[in-house]
Amino acid sequence: MTELVAAYIRWDGEAPPERLADRLARALPTGMANGATGMVRRTSHAALAMAPARRGWTPVRARSGLHVLFCGHIDNRAELRSQLGIAAGDDARLYAAARDAWEEQADLSVVGAFAVILHHPDRAQLEVVRSPLTGPPLHIWHDRERAIVASVPGPIFSTGEVPRELDEQKIADSLYLNYDEYARSWFRGVSRLMPGCRAIIDRSGVRVTRYYDPASLPAVRLSSDADYVEAGRALFSEATAAALDGAARPGVSLSGGLDSQAVAAEVLAQRPGQPLDGFCAVPEPTWDGIVPGPRSFGDEWPHVAALAAMHADLRAHRVHCEGKSFDDDLDAMFLVAGAAPRNAMALHWLHGVHGAARAQSCDRLLTGVWGNFTFSFDGAGALSGWLARGQWGRLARETWRGGSRRYAPIRFWRQAVAPHLPRPLWRRLGGAPPETLADPLSHWCPMTPAYMRRMRVVERAADVGFDPLFRRKADSRSARLAMLGNATLEAADMQQATDILQGVPSRDPTAYRPLLEFCFGLPDDQFLRDGQNRWLARRMLAGRIPNEVLQERRRGLQSADWHLRLGRQRDGLIAELDGLARDPDMAERFDLPALRQALEDWPATTPTDRQKVARLRSAVPRAVATARFIRHVTGRNDPVG
Repeated sequence: MTELVAAYIRWDGEAPPERLADRLARALPTGMANGATGMVRRTSHAALAMAPARRGWTPVRARSGLHVLFCGHIDNRAELRSQLGIAAGDDARLYAAARDAWEEQADLSVVGAFAVILHHPDRAQLEVVRSPLTGPPLHIWHDRERAIVASVPGPIFSTGEVPRELDEQKIADSLYLNYDEYARSWFRGVSRLMPGCRAIIDRSGVRVTRYYDPASLPAVRLSSDADYVEAGRALFSEATAAALDGAARPGVSLSGGLDSQAVAAEVLAQRPGQPLDGFCAVPEPTWDGIVPGPRSFGDEWPHVAALAAMHADLRAHRVHCEGKSFDDDLDAMFLVAGAAPRNAMALHWLHGVHGAARAQSCDRLLTGVWGNFTFSFDGAGALSGWLARGQWGRLARETWRGGSRRYAPIRFWRQAVAPHLPRPLWRRLGGAPPETLADPLSHWCPMTPAYMRRMRVVERAADVGFDPLFRRKADSRSARLAMLGNATLEAADMQQATDILQGVPSRDPTAYRPLLEFCFGLPDDQFLRDGQNRWLARRMLAGRIPNEVLQERRRGLQSADWHLRLGRQRDGLIAELDGLARDPDMAERFDLPALRQALEDWPATTPTDRQKVARLRSAVPRAVATARFIRHVTGRNDPVG
């Protein structure tokens, strides 16, 4: 089960009142299944809480005297136990021993996804840490009298000492898909700790230090192409073994892509003769089957069925999520995550897959979310990188072999040259297809121009380097860092909330830090060779997953049946938008007339026009979900229809 931690500390040297400590403990397990409870212990300065926790729980105590509140998981348990001379013990005790032995260096020596709150009972101070790449979130409130830290934001407000007020700037930035300022939470005065950071919190403030930066990872060079494959396979095997450690009945979230199928195949190899349940979200039976073009496919079940035919122990399950849509469990997500979802149209199948795993009594759900920027990276940015480094032979070869030779000059311009152009020149010379250059307000962004200007959304995006036109990066390292930022930031909060609500913790072997560090250091020609992208993954997985999956060049679509699902809600959504229009604040934020018109002009079948798809599939659910989140926080849940 997913574990959560919280701490409350006062700077005046007095222990928090018992009633306040009890509120912290009661709020922590909100949303957890099976009546989970939280427990709290008070020290001379602080209240320390954990959920779920049994009666009599006490925090782990390091030899140094530190109380250790640990949540998440450790991947290299066996290695650490050998180094530290510890035969047994949970992850909290293992981390405490590592901290005693190596002090701050422990945060790099411990491999996993974790968050830690450290408190010495004789000091009016907290230290908080998040693991290098991802891990459970930590929300922080601080003022001159106290500090509160928690895995979820609810306990901070449960004390009655902190007002629950929305951060309007976060709302505006999120509607523009600018999530780069992760440390800024959705609530005024509450911050969040970035992955790879630690902070000291005392009366004087919150001092954050970044101790890990994937941008500085070293290059990896091996003797031959075969050596890269062998090393990748070994690391992926380690990663999967770590993800399986302690699971009695794991399941796998499956799709038609390389990553999840790689996870399933490796699990089956490590557990021979043991059945494995796999869960694939599929369109509803009445979906019209229309996809945007020949480069995509909407039903991933045939690829999953092919994997099941190849591996007799794989029990594959279709997950239709019939009747569900973007607002599936939305209020519960608000309550637990304290955030509006980035991609609301994916919620129904995320919950559906977790729910199906729970129904099969799975105690862990394995995914392959990070594969796209680890071993199955597609080589994005390689051509522009070769151009910048003067690797002319490799550039010419891959430009020529990267598709139809008729379009080689266009490919060279768009993928090699255009990413290096100054932005104004890039736009003027058409460095990207016309639909990419469209004004975000006309398709996926639901804001009004006036609200955008008042909140300085465009300027703030430029300040942090966010590009709303999603321009190609100038090299592959930049491309992967951008992908990594999206995956490790807001997604961690939403994934934690899903795990809590569904009662099945998830684990991603493709997020194993040694695997990522290896892949980030590889030369581009290990991912793109002779026009074949994802070259490393295709070699690693040869003979392990079906050939039709290995050779697939199309992109599987999430929620391909969105038109069917939203179509059932159309009248209700129009009424909801009309209700929002009567709220001056909502009318200022959202371009409600344009969103309403898009619903009024509802197409009879799934549209293929990209601008129309973005307006209906992305802008409408994003606007409605964000509006509901605002009302959830402000308490204005009055009918809007």
